[in-house]
Amino acid sequence: MSDKPRQSRRKRRGTGGIADAAQQPPAAATTPEALTPEAPAKPRERTHSAPQAKVLSIGRYERGDFERVETMLASFANRRLAQLIQQVGQGFFAAASPQERQLPELRTAFYSFLLYGWRDANGVRVVDLFRRTGPQLQGRQLAALEALQGARLSLVEIEDVNVKKQRVRGRDVLRDEAVTLRDKNAAAACRPGDRLLSWQIPWGTSWQPIGVATRVEARKVEALDRALESMANNLRAVRLELPVRHAANLYWVVYRVAGMRI
Repeated sequence: MSDKPRQSRRKRRGTGGIADAAQQPPAAATTPEALTPEAPAKPRERTHSAPQAKVLSIGRYERGDFERVETMLASFANRRLAQLIQQVGQGFFAAASPQERQLPELRTAFYSFLLYGWRDANGVRVVDLFRRTGPQLQGRQLAALEALQGARLSLVEIEDVNVKKQRVRGRDVLRDEAVTLRDKNAAAACRPGDRLLSWQIPWGTSWQPIGVATRVEARKVEALDRALESMANNLRAVRLELPVRHAANLYWVVYRVAGMRI
């Protein structure tokens, strides 16, 4: 098995799975028109002759709503916060090599941190600013935006995988709580004992990984624990603070350990 960090490739942010290849950051596909909320498409009438395609839904919003809203959010950041993106990017990539700065999966990881992890002096994130000053969304798109406001960075120790149900169960090792993930590619790639770092949003009673996910193989978990303990000591932080106050540091530590040759 390769020692290269396992990353997720997604046709759209929030979908896809864990693979070696990577995607472009969400900003690459946004347009000014993306700031205008789209009206949900009217459902077609069912007929006995034409079977209906299944649409993944959690009741309050569907996958398409989430994808459209996140596209609006990325476009909002690129249009309104260009200087901030440059400043945050310099900090995020401070320890990266020139080659790493160009890797699409790391650009995607940066955008996830920018939108959901970075906070100003008052604790306001980009997704919070979008909620306050962006387009006034309604219905399912508003529900999707509320889910994005609940996005969190989570390091999950995999305990059980059900490929058929596209379900991964485990424990958030930093928050010390049980977690159920719904993602077909994560279910296909992960094994019990692995750890998976990803941004996640509420998805019914489960969590849906979004952006780029990093898998640490079970044989590297001991090295990861030592690295996390060292980072927490250097930052004078408890483990619970790492995914909230030090999300960028946490990402890079996990990314480095995932790429170690052991």
